[in-house]
Amino acid sequence: MNAISFDPHWTYRGLQALLIENRHLRAVVLPELGAKIWSLVDKAADREILWHNPRVPPRPAIYGVAYDDWFCGGWDELFPNDAPAVIGGDAYPDHGELWSMPYDWNVDVDAHEIRLRLSRSGVVTPTFVEKSITLRADEPVIRIRYRIRNDGSAPLDFLLKLHPALAISPRCRIDLPARTVLVDAGFRQRLGAKVERFTWSLAHSDAGATVDMRQVPPQNAALCDFFYAIELDAGWCALTDTARATGFGLAFDPAVFRSVWVFGAYGGWRGLYTTILEPCTGYPYRLEEAIAQGTASRLEPGAELDTEVTAVLYRGISAVEHIDRNGAVR
Repeated sequence: MNAISFDPHWTYRGLQALLIENRHLRAVVLPELGAKIWSLVDKAADREILWHNPRVPPRPAIYGVAYDDWFCGGWDELFPNDAPAVIGGDAYPDHGELWSMPYDWNVDVDAHEIRLRLSRSGVVTPTFVEKSITLRADEPVIRIRYRIRNDGSAPLDFLLKLHPALAISPRCRIDLPARTVLVDAGFRQRLGAKVERFTWSLAHSDAGATVDMRQVPPQNAALCDFFYAIELDAGWCALTDTARATGFGLAFDPAVFRSVWVFGAYGGWRGLYTTILEPCTGYPYRLEEAIAQGTASRLEPGAELDTEVTAVLYRGISAVEHIDRNGAVR
């Protein structure tokens, strides 16, 4: 194959599928389904990085439906909210207004780089959203630039959250440069109802056990984690398959993405098995609460959020100490 290639001539289950590829990786983007990155393949390891729901395939979504019932996997973006909310009299749908909607797209391709630009306007919010995906010829790295402009006449409080669902095994490990972790009140089964927070990465359960939260439990554990890592010392997160010494990491601006949420379905949520690493511009998942406690983000009228995230596939590493914005992992 060429050093780099773009192919728009595919469909997947009736949805247009845009394929970008170099010698390191292959990605498939579904512009009609929220510009979702549906597939991300590490070609050297012959491994699909993203998790796919075995019972729910991608299909056209109806705006305003329950996200969980349409959750097919892959990598979405959630904006301006997670849980359904009523803000300023407007009803924000479950997991936001972007994931279910079609995007327009265009592409620039040369011998060295593909730049795929996807865009659309908000539905409830007076916003314009652009997502640009860049792949260079000889890097195991995808760069994603997010631009969100508030075209309204009032300030906009929001959460912007990345939502890559990752394929996992009990040999996987989560690494984060966080200090404090807040456990969501509805998901305290693993550590016990009294454990509201802990210092990453060792938690102490109500029963007195020390739990290494970096380690992914097996599916038969029948657990479900949901916590917010805050007070980040740097902007990155990673999940490593220690058996294969391969992994997936994200590097981002910690002044923009000020927390990393971790949702772990370890057989305890609909019997499914995945970890979702979720850099987010605030917390918690109820936008009204984030606004009330001052942990949401805000765009003033006419203002624009402009930030870039680096997604990297790495090999030969079993534990991550740092990922920089160019995708270098150590």
